[in-house]
Amino acid sequence: MEKFFYPRSLVVIGVSVKRMNLGHIIVLNNRQKGYKGNIYGVGREGGDIAGAPIYDSVEKIPEVPDVAIIISPAQTVADFMEDCGRKGIKRIVIESGGFSEYSEGQNILEEKLLEIADRYNIRFIGPNCIGTINFDIKMMMPFGFFPISVPGGRVAMIVQSGGVGSSYLRAFGDNVIIPGKFAAIGNKLQIDEVDVFDYLLKDEKTDIITMYLEGFKRGRAFFDLARISDKPIIVQKSNRSGLTAKIAQSHTTALSADDAVVDGAFRQAAVIRAEDDIDFINAVKIIRLPLMKSRRVAVLSRSGGHAVMSVDACAKFGFTLVDFPQTFIENLKNIYNTRVIAHQNPLDLGEIFDYTIFTGILEEALKLPDVDGVLFNHLYIASYEGEMSREFLSNVGKLVKQYQKPVAMTMVSDAKELANIAGSQEYPVFTTPLMAAKALHTSATYYEEKTARDARGSAIQSSVDLAAIDKIKDRCKTQKRIPLTDEALQIAEATGIECVAGVTVKSAKEAGDVLLHFPVAVKLLSRDSSHKSDVGGVRLNIKNHRELKKAISGMKKALKEITPRPSVDGFLIQEMSAEGVECFAGGRQDPVFGPIVIAGLGGIFLEIFKDTAIRLAPVTKSEALDMLKNLQSYPVLQGARGKKKADIEAFADVICQVSQLLAKATDIAEIDLNPVIVHEQGKGVSIVDSRVFFK
Repeated sequence: MEKFFYPRSLVVIGVSVKRMNLGHIIVLNNRQKGYKGNIYGVGREGGDIAGAPIYDSVEKIPEVPDVAIIISPAQTVADFMEDCGRKGIKRIVIESGGFSEYSEGQNILEEKLLEIADRYNIRFIGPNCIGTINFDIKMMMPFGFFPISVPGGRVAMIVQSGGVGSSYLRAFGDNVIIPGKFAAIGNKLQIDEVDVFDYLLKDEKTDIITMYLEGFKRGRAFFDLARISDKPIIVQKSNRSGLTAKIAQSHTTALSADDAVVDGAFRQAAVIRAEDDIDFINAVKIIRLPLMKSRRVAVLSRSGGHAVMSVDACAKFGFTLVDFPQTFIENLKNIYNTRVIAHQNPLDLGEIFDYTIFTGILEEALKLPDVDGVLFNHLYIASYEGEMSREFLSNVGKLVKQYQKPVAMTMVSDAKELANIAGSQEYPVFTTPLMAAKALHTSATYYEEKTARDARGSAIQSSVDLAAIDKIKDRCKTQKRIPLTDEALQIAEATGIECVAGVTVKSAKEAGDVLLHFPVAVKLLSRDSSHKSDVGGVRLNIKNHRELKKAISGMKKALKEITPRPSVDGFLIQEMSAEGVECFAGGRQDPVFGPIVIAGLGGIFLEIFKDTAIRLAPVTKSEALDMLKNLQSYPVLQGARGKKKADIEAFADVICQVSQLLAKATDIAEIDLNPVIVHEQGKGVSIVDSRVFFK
């Protein structure tokens, strides 16, 4: 990747000497911005552009350029790539569009590009992209005119859309965010976000990595890199709709749509997810400040109304407004003579007009050991207080650096002033209390998730009896069916998950000889129906053998009335489990991220509330516990409304075991354990039902 960011020479293929086409703009851009490397062009006729020589063929270029930029009609790209290969050019950026982004029929063109690249050992970015920028060396591959940034930027950007990337670079400039490196990767036919990400993680001149992505080409590889990153990663992931999702065949598929998997992976790897363009820019602003290491906030405000709005915003994001200690109150009295305002949190500063006092009060707040961050609402009249406000912001930056705590500054003034101050002052500012509070939330969440990630521990290695699973799989494949419930429970047991005792029978007569403790449940075993309850295939709380035989006979009779009639492969009789919280654990093989595990409240609540947590498998015990704490229904497991606390530790162990099963038995496409009955603390769990689907 190094040559894509530090090329000693470039050639742009597809330029016109006489008219301002896109290739012409690229050459002109680099000449005018001050790129010091050699730059050439290839077009239909020779000449020069701003002193850069243009040739009518790649062969005539007097050296072998480090990178070739191709921006010509799609049908011509393969021939130009062949010319580059023969010339010895090993790095290419294909900015031309007209490939599979428009039509699946264009895949043959893309296959040709891959074949040529493989033959000549070429690495390329694109097609349908705008390439890379290195602001330090003023090298710009895009075909647009960009304002050049000052060198030394520590923020890098990877984007799938050149248009989005261009708009974000402009937004960076409007907010005094200095970019360092930029890569727009387009269709990701060969080089993808993982390749650039890996390079930037190792780049000593990059501190923060930002991305706009519409999809992941290698989700697991991205996750593995993110999980070891000490650099903040901010990603806006679009293309979130489930409109194209296939019809679900199990709870796992229905509840783990692509975007939910991305959310789980991001939380697990401590990736900051931006919801939109405003979120994206604000995340970059706040993450450059010291991190907020807990959720205790002090609110200082020049307006009582804005102070109230700030309290609401802090409550929305789970912050605590600490009580100011008496020592703080006494120190304030030494700074200014209060007349009206009560010394409480939020602190109303409406009676103060001396900016040195603002600085002193802010410093006293930052000194407090129980304050992790400050939200400061600064309302001012630009014509009167503009210069003082700029000096105040400079002092805020110094205090933040000194005390290593973030201060989210809400600046409230006229629109022209706010645009001016955002684009001219190094210290980041926000325009509403809600925006400032959300920024602090981003900082606190990143710190929490990174701390949890770095202390995740190792996955518990449980043995998986792959031979037993393969035996069931081969049987199912031969008979062209999914595993029956008893077989699905055996698959769970193959990884050490203890399931409720049961006996399989073929008829009501056989049921008279079962040796189980009553009460029991009886469940239909049918290759035609994975959802037994949908066809009346479940009976609970059967008290004796007579009721058991009657239940089976009644079930068989009822099944005859169903069209089409499901086959009867037998009946599973199980001892009834003790009471507990009905939960769910399962997982699947995700096409992008590989094995994932999912858990939540189960039983009838699963489809109603869809309250689940997802992580990439295998998970550690701490990650499994974090999944449960992430549930809205976690208070139920904690023993809400007088109930006893559930055995959360035992349930977390099951989640770990399911994750190990999916990671090791990769032929299992999906598995559902529902319900998992979680008993009171110390009494474990009961697995009473399972469904498994093989690939």
